[in-house]
Amino acid sequence: MLRIYAPASSANISVGFDTLGAAISPIDGSLLGDVVQIESISTGFELESAGYFVRKLPKEPQKNIVYQAYVLFSEQLKLRGANVKPLRLTLEKNMPIGSGLGSSACSIVAALVALNQFHNEPFSKMELLEMMGELEGRISSSIHYDNVAPCYLGGVQFMVQSLGNICQKLPFLIIGIGC
Repeated sequence: MLRIYAPASSANISVGFDTLGAAISPIDGSLLGDVVQIESISTGFELESAGYFVRKLPKEPQKNIVYQAYVLFSEQLKLRGANVKPLRLTLEKNMPIGSGLGSSACSIVAALVALNQFHNEPFSKMELLEMMGELEGRISSSIHYDNVAPCYLGGVQFMVQSLGNICQKLPFLIIGIGC
């Protein structure tokens, strides 16, 4: 069994709106994000959901972004002459949907990273990031990386999308304010 955590993110940063994205980690060390668990089963594919915000997920599995991540991963793997292994994905939906904290990005990133690790990493970071952007585009109606990039790569990411890059990590210093 494999468990992957993907943190919250924000891409609504002042003048960098939708061009800057930051992974968010609560100062108390608690986890703010989604978890995808993946495990082997004898045949087929199963999707389960749990977590505090599970009631907000679509009732039809095909509309769940984790299901769509599985389908996209399967299609891309098939293009390489391989098939997905029989597996069960469980999404622990801990991020409120529509919160502005990259809820869909959390689910997408956790699912694709789990699938990639479970299948011995057939895809590079860049290939996974491209799939993540495509899936995010299905929700927002245009491919974009402002939440998935920091959620996946961490830190603060600047969306450059030129010279073969999707984003560039920026140095970021957190300055504590003392009393």
